[in-house]
Amino acid sequence: MSPAAALSRLYCRLSVGLTGAEPSSEDALPNTKSVADAFATTMRTSMCYFLVFAGLYFTINTLFYRVPGDPGLIPGVSLATLVLCVLFWAYNRQRASVVRLEMTGHVVGLAFIGNALLDIVMQYQSIKLMYLVLLVPAFAVSGVRPRVIYSTSLASITGLLAATYWLDRTQLTNCAWVAFASLVIAVGISRVTRSAMLRAVKLKIDSDQNRDQAILLAANDALTGLPNRRAFLKALDEHLAHDAGFYLGLVDLDGFKPINDIYGHSYGDQVLVEVSRRLRASCGHQSTVARLGGDEFAVIIPGVDEPALRSLGDAMCVALAEPYSLNNETAFLSASIGFTERMRGESNTSKLLERSDYALYEAKELSRGIAVLFDRGHEELIRSTKAVEQALRGIDRDRELTLAFQPQYDLKENKIVGFEALARWHSEKLGQVPPDVFIRAAERSGLITSLTPTLLAKALDAASSWPDDLRISFNLSARDLLSPRSVDRILDVVRASGVRAERIELEITETAMLTDFAQALKATSRLSDTGCRIALDDFGSGYTNFSYLNQIKVHTVKIDRSFVLALEQGDHAKKIIKSMIELAGNLGMEHVIEGVETAHELKVMRSVGARMIQGYMFGKPMPADDIAAYLSSHDSDRFKLRPAKLLRSIETC
Repeated sequence: MSPAAALSRLYCRLSVGLTGAEPSSEDALPNTKSVADAFATTMRTSMCYFLVFAGLYFTINTLFYRVPGDPGLIPGVSLATLVLCVLFWAYNRQRASVVRLEMTGHVVGLAFIGNALLDIVMQYQSIKLMYLVLLVPAFAVSGVRPRVIYSTSLASITGLLAATYWLDRTQLTNCAWVAFASLVIAVGISRVTRSAMLRAVKLKIDSDQNRDQAILLAANDALTGLPNRRAFLKALDEHLAHDAGFYLGLVDLDGFKPINDIYGHSYGDQVLVEVSRRLRASCGHQSTVARLGGDEFAVIIPGVDEPALRSLGDAMCVALAEPYSLNNETAFLSASIGFTERMRGESNTSKLLERSDYALYEAKELSRGIAVLFDRGHEELIRSTKAVEQALRGIDRDRELTLAFQPQYDLKENKIVGFEALARWHSEKLGQVPPDVFIRAAERSGLITSLTPTLLAKALDAASSWPDDLRISFNLSARDLLSPRSVDRILDVVRASGVRAERIELEITETAMLTDFAQALKATSRLSDTGCRIALDDFGSGYTNFSYLNQIKVHTVKIDRSFVLALEQGDHAKKIIKSMIELAGNLGMEHVIEGVETAHELKVMRSVGARMIQGYMFGKPMPADDIAAYLSSHDSDRFKLRPAKLLRSIETC
């Protein structure tokens, strides 16, 4: 224990021992410990200044003040008091403490009183009695507690009255009145000074708390308590400033919007809080987890290698896919994660975020609820995608965009029932661009909403020359459905085409439902109200499709080709396809099996009750100009495929 601490403890023991109790409520500083500490800091400044000026006074007193007949006692006591002032000044400079200030007030106050009494006794002059009176307001200003002020003031007045009584009783009455007046003034000064200082201290504390709260809100998400986007970007910059590798991950929840729509935003908030808890638990204390906004999160994971990162990503996906208990309800969702590695020496924040975002997009495209690590192959795709996006911005839509049409066949009626329009793009700069490449680039860039009206108009123009009972199927992007203006343009194209709305089937995907179910529901309702048919594309490839069938008016479900490909692995896929066909039938919906390409696949489809088929088995995508020849090459009614021709089709496919 340091000497200063020992001195403070000794004073506390003596104080309690002399008074027999702890300080009274009057002596205690008000409100919280923070107020008391701040008040002690303020009073320390006053006390230190008081000791400095007192030290100057006693320095002058020691050097120049002399009393006749004094053998040097007064200069010696003045010097001792000067040393005492210096010591207590240093003692209080160490830290702000109410106990230290209280002890200083008592000890120094008694030393001042002793100096004044010694001077009066050594050479009495009535004017010197004022020394003791002047000390009272000094004690009132510098005292940290009322008990310090009262005890030192009373000691000074007692010394005054005692000296007057023994040395000059004729002044006793006057001194008594002066003493009374000085006490009243001391109490008044003490009250006013302490109240003003306490008020200032409280205002400063409130200001500091508001500032700290503002800083906290500026850096943290109010709902989850995680760092927000601003704080995350700052943390990312700090990691980049160090020459060390780490992994950056972007996390996006799959199926969160329907939870808000179905259960309400309060339940959605509960889910977000639980997601943040699971992320922190999965990533560990060394990682930085942040909420970027909505249902988007980000993580910075240092100190792991690639195998450990992949295991961690899988663990995060598993943890976030666990059920969420919402009072008496249970909600389900998953999370897709895109990771990228920060290599040593790399310092480009935007590039890291771009790579992570691309990996996240890949995760959502491949299979929702998984983690994808950005690799060199993705780097090449980013470069090609940027080139495609740039070319799309300068595209001549009317001239460069074309359509191919793939037939849809009814096995029961043995005839063609319609065609699906498939977009094609021959760029003047890039040549023929694969459909999946430019459609993905158009969706990522938001340009798809400007392409859709042009492509739909071309598709309907082609369908206007077909027999009146052939349908035209056209794919809509999720962005088309989520934009009311885009829906308006689509409806304008349908009305202007002259094609009966009942012949038009608009295909939508699950992505729009997951992103904004309420808006997607409004959009599909507007489209179906015109008489257009609604088809749910890639049925079965997502885990929440069934929940939409009760709310969206769907006429057709298109069963994803992945189930047809899985037929080679056993009967499980066959049973799934049969169940989905029966489900669609029970709900009054038609079905289309996509991607039927072989005789074996066709045989299995017949055996499970499939009716509508689409795939190379019945025709590859063809230009609009070839459709008339395709139809006329069959029966005279232009619809039926005889078995012989069907076999020839199988052989050519």
